[in-house]
Amino acid sequence: MRISFMLLLFSIVLHANAQVEVHGTAKNYKDSVFYITENGGFHNLTMAWRDNRVKVTIDKNGNFKASVPEEAIGQWSIKTGKNSSQSFDLVKGHTLELTADFSKEKPLQAIGKNAADFNYSLFINEKVNQYNQEENHQQKSKPENFDSVLARRKAFLNFKMTLLAEYRRDHHMSNDYYRWLSAKYTYEPFERMVVENIKTDSIDEATVSKIMEKGFNDEYAALHTVEYNDLIGFYIRVYLKKNSKGPITLNDRFSVAADGNLLKGNTRDVYLTRLLASMIKVPDSIYNPLFSKYDKIVHNKQLKQSVISRRYDYTSPAQTSVLSSAASLGEIFGKYKGKVIYVDFWASWCVPCRNEMPNSAELKKNLKGKDIVFIYLGYKDQEKAWLNAREQLGVEGEHYLLNEALIREADSLFGVVGIPHYAIIDRNGNIINKKAGRPGAVYKQLLNLLQQ
Repeated sequence: MRISFMLLLFSIVLHANAQVEVHGTAKNYKDSVFYITENGGFHNLTMAWRDNRVKVTIDKNGNFKASVPEEAIGQWSIKTGKNSSQSFDLVKGHTLELTADFSKEKPLQAIGKNAADFNYSLFINEKVNQYNQEENHQQKSKPENFDSVLARRKAFLNFKMTLLAEYRRDHHMSNDYYRWLSAKYTYEPFERMVVENIKTDSIDEATVSKIMEKGFNDEYAALHTVEYNDLIGFYIRVYLKKNSKGPITLNDRFSVAADGNLLKGNTRDVYLTRLLASMIKVPDSIYNPLFSKYDKIVHNKQLKQSVISRRYDYTSPAQTSVLSSAASLGEIFGKYKGKVIYVDFWASWCVPCRNEMPNSAELKKNLKGKDIVFIYLGYKDQEKAWLNAREQLGVEGEHYLLNEALIREADSLFGVVGIPHYAIIDRNGNIINKKAGRPGAVYKQLLNLLQQ
């Protein structure tokens, strides 16, 4: 697949601007480092999982500065306690001056330029917590069905839209952030119904009509709002299930949008973009014909570049090979004899694996200074995507990308049938647990082993 010079140049410009500059001062913090972390969920266009982590270092004077990679508008957070955090939205291109008083429950607050956008999360979260407490009390004795749940969610939409209007009236909120929030709020009640309250396999037309009440011709929401595009995906699944006689294929999903008038404009283009961007592991024989059709239909350069970059990052080789040259897993583990080993089989494409990385970082922190090594084994992954994921997630430890022979050995030795998969090896090289607990559940077991 050829990538034009213009698209590559566009990609460079796009990524150069896709960040938020954060600086400020910190007080009452016990450590010299904290992390700003994406709150999960899928990127609107690429369907890549949002789990970047940015390390923020506080100097001896309490000052910090960092660049956070944000390609649009998305939710991030910092950890404020063992089971608590502060969430906030970051808007691409913003520069933020923050105060960080960690003696407070919600330590981060913005001052100066762009402060109103950042501080809105503090405002709305407090109001929503109050609303939910009252609502939960009122709903305890009421029976719930589809219509009552949807009505309740729409009432919550109206509540948030009223608060948004009030906040914007009293604060200098940017037009970009206001429009994004308005679209998100508009489609959120219906998207939540799909996720939490209905079964797609047994849905009737009346229910589909209620879910798609807002229609599917919103040009802005298609380019900017995950909730809207998730609803489009739901609608296409229902449509295909009703109109297909056999199993639904990738070609079916592509053709229903590309060949007919069911979807139009940005809605059609983003649906096709999401579909192509999710096909990173599909063989070229299937992928390339679909991309050729996509290339003729979609003219938006940003959409097209997101597809190209997603595929290229996964399939292209890295500059320097880091495939394990070891003849066996025993050779890898033998390097660390005398230490307890916690083994993590993972891959860049594995969302549950990536979700565990913050817990893994916390485990390493709690066992810092002890005779333990964390080994991360890349399992059925592509080199460039694996390297990129390591950098994005800030995964510290010993890393090896397994080749096919080592994957077969891992399957046999540890019984790996899916990932994430974890194992524990003692100081003498004995496998203590072929299928160990996840990072958040093994602290006591590892500590006991280290004390022996």
